[in-house]
Amino acid sequence: MSRASIIFVLLLASWVGTSFAQNDPVRIIFMHHSTGQGIMEQGGVREALTELGYEFWDHGYNDEGLRGPTGEYLGVNWDVPGDNTDPDGWQAIFNQPVTSPPTNTFSQMLEYDVIVFKSCFPSSDIQNDEQLEAYRDYYQSIRQVIEQHPDKLFIPWTTPPLVPNATTPENAARAARWADYLTSEEYIGTLTNIYVFDVFHLLADENGFLRTEYRVDEWDSHPNEVGNQFVGPILADFIDQAIRSFTPGTAAQPAPSTVASDLVTDFEQGKQAFAEHLWSWQDDAAIEFTCSLDALSFGGQYAMRVSYTLVEDSYAVCGMLYDGVQDWSHAEGISLYWRSDHPGQTAYLQLYVENPQDPENPTLFETTLATPENRWTPLVVRWDAFLKPDWFEGGVEAFDPSQIHQWGMTFGNWEAPQQAVVWIDEVRLIDE
Repeated sequence: MSRASIIFVLLLASWVGTSFAQNDPVRIIFMHHSTGQGIMEQGGVREALTELGYEFWDHGYNDEGLRGPTGEYLGVNWDVPGDNTDPDGWQAIFNQPVTSPPTNTFSQMLEYDVIVFKSCFPSSDIQNDEQLEAYRDYYQSIRQVIEQHPDKLFIPWTTPPLVPNATTPENAARAARWADYLTSEEYIGTLTNIYVFDVFHLLADENGFLRTEYRVDEWDSHPNEVGNQFVGPILADFIDQAIRSFTPGTAAQPAPSTVASDLVTDFEQGKQAFAEHLWSWQDDAAIEFTCSLDALSFGGQYAMRVSYTLVEDSYAVCGMLYDGVQDWSHAEGISLYWRSDHPGQTAYLQLYVENPQDPENPTLFETTLATPENRWTPLVVRWDAFLKPDWFEGGVEAFDPSQIHQWGMTFGNWEAPQQAVVWIDEVRLIDE
C-alpha cells in the first residue's frame, strides 16, 4: 500500500484566545481528593497548563489544603464541610451563600476564573436507582447555581470507575449511566459555562469497571501511574480547549475549523443515530475491539472512540454507512480531527465507492496513516491520496468522489501487534 502525503494544518495555536481579562493569567482552581491528585501529579497537569500560560491552583483534603501555582502548600484550607466531595457534598457547597470577602468553600472557589471539581471513586458505587436519581437532583441544583455565574467556567467530572471487588456489575452499570447523564444535552442544556470532563469512560472498560491496565491491584480503585499518565494530558487539553471556547457572560464561540468545508459528521446526533449508521468489522484474531461514542470530543458533546488490541496481521474497522450514495465531487478531499493514546500505530482511512456491477460490494480506496499524539490533531487528505489496494480484487478501477457509499478507518499491521484508543471527530469535506 502506498503511504500518502498527509497535510497537518496545525492552526490550534491560532484559535480564539481566552476571553477572560487579557492582562492577567487565567486562574484555575482544581478541587480534588486522592484520585485527582494522582492524575494531576503523575499526569503532568500543572506543568502542561502552566506552560500554556495559565495559573493553576488546587485544593485537596482539608488537612492538606490549598496549593499555589508552583505546587507549594500554603498552610490554609477552605473548610470543605466534612471533607465531603460526594455529589451531596457538592450540592451543599454550591448552595453556600456567596460572601465578600470569602468566608466559605464556594465563595473561595468563585475567586477563580475556572472551577474544576470532582467526586471520588466511592461515588461510583451507585447501589440503586433511587441513589442515581438523588445524584441527578443534586447536580440539577448545582446546575442552577452555575447558571447564576455566567462569568465563571465550571468543569465538573464524572466519577472515576471502581475495580470489580469494590462494586457490583449492576452498580457499575449505574455509574456508566450517571456519566452518560452528566455529559448529555439533558443535563448541560443550553448552558455555555459548563464543560463536563468524562473521566469515567476514559478509565472504564466495557462493563463499567476500572480497566485492568489501569489498576494498582484488585482491591485499590485508584488509577495506577499508567492510568494517571493517560488521563493527565487529556485533562490539560480539555481544560485548555474549554477556556478557548468560553466567552464569559455570553454564548460560547466554537473554535474555527481549519478549512471552510461541508460537515460529514460531528457525531452530535447522539447514540441512536450513531448506532443506526455505524458499521464495524474485526477478524477472528482480534483480541479486543469496540466502536462507541465518547464525551472526549473536539468541540461538541461527542466523538467516535475506537479501542483495539490486535495481534500481528489482524485488522478491525469502524466507520459510517449511508442510506444512499453520497456525491462528494464538489470537494477536493476530506478532513477530520483525531487523537490517540498510542501514536505511531498503523491506520488506514478508507472510502468505499459504489460499484454499479455489484451494488452490494462497493470498491475500497484507502490511504495509509500513523496515529497522532494524544491531543486533537487536524488531518487533511486529498482525493488523489486514496488508492485501490493491490489485494482488492474486482470493482471499479478509478476513484469517483461522486459515488461514495461509506467511509471507515481500519487499524492493524501485518507484521506487528497494535494497541491503542483513537478518537475521531469533525469529519468534513474540504473545498480547497
